[in-house]
Amino acid sequence: MKKIESYQQLKEEKMLCKLRINDLELRIKDNFAEIKNDLKPWNLAGKTLRNMLKSEDHGIVGESVGMTVNMLVKNILFRKRNFVTKAIISFVAKNYANSLITKNAENILDGMQTLLSKLKRKPNQKRKHFDESTVDIDLEA
Repeated sequence: MKKIESYQQLKEEKMLCKLRINDLELRIKDNFAEIKNDLKPWNLAGKTLRNMLKSEDHGIVGESVGMTVNMLVKNILFRKRNFVTKAIISFVAKNYANSLITKNAENILDGMQTLLSKLKRKPNQKRKHFDESTVDIDLEA
């Protein structure tokens, strides 16, 4: 804090303090809104799913894909081959599938998000099981 020697300097310092307070209040509001948005359940679920898809050690999704590919290769596609062939093909296929999922995680998440949004029913909107244009038609005429 600098030394104030005149009334004009006091006014300037007071104005600077008010500006700083306003700036800090805006930052607090922005941070609070960001935290509030981050804590929404859908956002948390989305972040968790995104982390599982993008994780470097492949997470749950990578392990699931690895086990599925391993089962397909060893038990279905190459079941009559020898152990070494199955192991090599399984290893290559698992690594390829994991890298494919890691590289395309955003596209996968976007597709899942659009699918979920289509399935999610809006609370104020009732689903209509009939066409309203045919309601007033007189069938006895």
